[in-house]
Amino acid sequence: MAPLTIIVTGKSSVTHAPERGTIRFSVKGNGPLQDQVASLVASLSTSLQSWFKSTFHSWTDDHPEGPLTKFSSTSIKTWTKSTDKHDQPMQNLHHASISFKAVFRDFTKLNQAIEELLVYPKVEIDGLDWSLTDETGRQLASDARKLALRDAIQQADDYSEVLGRQVSVVEITDHGMSPYRATHRDLMMAPSFGGHPGEDPAPLDLTPQDIDVESQVNVTFQAA
Repeated sequence: MAPLTIIVTGKSSVTHAPERGTIRFSVKGNGPLQDQVASLVASLSTSLQSWFKSTFHSWTDDHPEGPLTKFSSTSIKTWTKSTDKHDQPMQNLHHASISFKAVFRDFTKLNQAIEELLVYPKVEIDGLDWSLTDETGRQLASDARKLALRDAIQQADDYSEVLGRQVSVVEITDHGMSPYRATHRDLMMAPSFGGHPGEDPAPLDLTPQDIDVESQVNVTFQAA
């Protein structure tokens, strides 16, 4: 009987509830004088950092009780824009922003932080990300790889049953893609910077989003 090669793609997806929620937000300001704008944004940022850390008590990620596991500044930007979208001169041409990231394990406290930030002067909430801890991510990635291989083997067994021939694995090709993807949601909710004047802001969906951990593998079988 002539040799027969069977090539199949095994796939899997494992779902897990998020373990961390990350708020991305920025302090922004604009005005006619660059020094005043930069000073205002720096002052507001310092005040916000003090409030954030005193309210939510940042702990390291291995502490079981700390609601906030990480708080950091991610970028500082200044720029000048002399005309608007209609090419008209702008009075407040100087801009500055400082961006922050806060990672929560306590989602009730995360919701509280968002509610406070929505009314904090000159603050824009840029996005909300849901993720897993590194340990859980690695374990689920391992589970997903095993399930993908089992899926490929099941497909090959289905073919072999119809053909009446035994199959054995001769090659496994992992696609090399990262099986774990955090869930990102851009919000852009600040009334000073997002949306249009007179419009009500869109409602915030703060429901934790499940994380999908996926795997895909190509498997080559030889039919005897």
